[in-house]
Amino acid sequence: MGSVKDVMVIKDPTEKEFGVGVFDFRDDYSVFDYGHKGPMPNTIPFKGECLCRMATWNFEQLEKIGIKTHFLKFIEPNKMGVNIVRVLYPGKDEITTETTNYLIPLEIVFRNSLPAGSSVFRALDSGELTLEDIGLDHKPEPGEKLEEPILDITTKLEATDRRVKWDEAKKMSGLSDEDVEKIKEFTFKINDFLTEKAKELGLDHADGKIEVGFGPNRELVLLDVCGTLDENRFLLNGFHISKQVLRDYYMKTPWFSALEEAKKSKPKEEWPDPEKLPEELVTGVSNMYKAAYEAWSGNKIWNVSLEDSVNTVRKFL
Repeated sequence: MGSVKDVMVIKDPTEKEFGVGVFDFRDDYSVFDYGHKGPMPNTIPFKGECLCRMATWNFEQLEKIGIKTHFLKFIEPNKMGVNIVRVLYPGKDEITTETTNYLIPLEIVFRNSLPAGSSVFRALDSGELTLEDIGLDHKPEPGEKLEEPILDITTKLEATDRRVKWDEAKKMSGLSDEDVEKIKEFTFKINDFLTEKAKELGLDHADGKIEVGFGPNRELVLLDVCGTLDENRFLLNGFHISKQVLRDYYMKTPWFSALEEAKKSKPKEEWPDPEKLPEELVTGVSNMYKAAYEAWSGNKIWNVSLEDSVNTVRKFL
């Protein structure tokens, strides 16, 4: 079980052969890593279906431009058949530059701009990142669009995700210098596709993340999902069309401060529980997910207005 989807394993992967699994997308959401403790107090109706459909559309299009993915089939309304790879943990001498068919234990974040609230600003202020680390020659301003996209890497299989630099990422993930360059090229190609698609719809694609692995022949494979409102931040005239709206709402509540304080000294079992979302906001966010999928794919199911849903959500932010 993940924070927003479950994985059913039909066939286990081996060193030489993909396994087979099914993703079951739920209507849950997670913010500020609270999903590691348990579900949030609300669900967002149709969110899981929208994510599944949007990810399916992206996988199908990315395959057409030469991006190998683990997607197998869409199972209406909210499930997806996928190839699965092995999960090998760093530090156990299981991963080398010869290992095949495994999840690369990293999340690769690509950034085209730095909206207010981006974690990059906190990382720069704390010294966790330097300008050189992310290829910038000046301290960015909130909302700044970057001349070239930058990459930001975090761990994937540790208790808490943390930023790493490529030298450490290579050691823990069994990557050669050539592998790193292939991953960068792979990531930028995906980012370019999503950015151009967003532009067609009048959206700015601020950032997103992907997970990748090596297949049985050590070929790069796009895993998990990408290009959805949970993995990426899209903006319409400066307003977030993504899960960020839920983060923004909760950042205005006392729970957010209490949670951040608890994370410093308490196990997740003792983190404070969030308050429920107002029903009108739940409806607005649900409609935003529906409208975003319909605009992205051109497939009309619910015929909801992105503008109307944004106006509903905007009142709470």
